Amino acid sequence: MGHRITVTRRNFLSCHLAIDIGASSGRHIVGQVVDGRMELTEVYRFENGLAHKGGHLCWDIDALAESVVAGLAAAK
Repeated sequence: MGHRITVTRRNFLSCHLAIDIGASSGRHIVGQVVDGRMELTEVYRFENGLAHKGGHLCWDIDALAESVVAGLAAAK
């Protein structure tokens, strides 16, 4: 007589991360669907400002990159 194996499909949560970079601040938001509803959770926020470089106003790309990486760690 053979053995019967029952396989049940488990519901795995699928999470997505959005990074919103604005003129004065940025944030990392995790989104997931729970019980048929979208849930958004802010997991990290950072300041973003302009820097004077060569007579121009520019974003500080190095600081932005560091903030993005820090937010990825916070979302983990």
